[in-house]
Amino acid sequence: MVNLPIEYSDKPVTPFGGMSLMKRFVDQTGIKEYLSSLDLPQPGSNRGYDPADIVTSFWLSIWTGASRYIHCDWLRYDT
Repeated sequence: MVNLPIEYSDKPVTPFGGMSLMKRFVDQTGIKEYLSSLDLPQPGSNRGYDPADIVTSFWLSIWTGASRYIHCDWLRYDT
């Protein structure tokens, strides 16, 4: 990942402006590896998603503005 400089500005930014920081946070803390080491329910088929990916996708949706459980529906249509 590119090490982007962090600067302050009066320019308007999008809600996704801090996503590179969140990606760096997830990578540096090793959260995904830790989740993979837990005894989470595994998919029953070869088309299933890795449970660590589901959890990190849920966190991503919260970070990008999902504020209700109904917003989890966004993840269902991810392709």
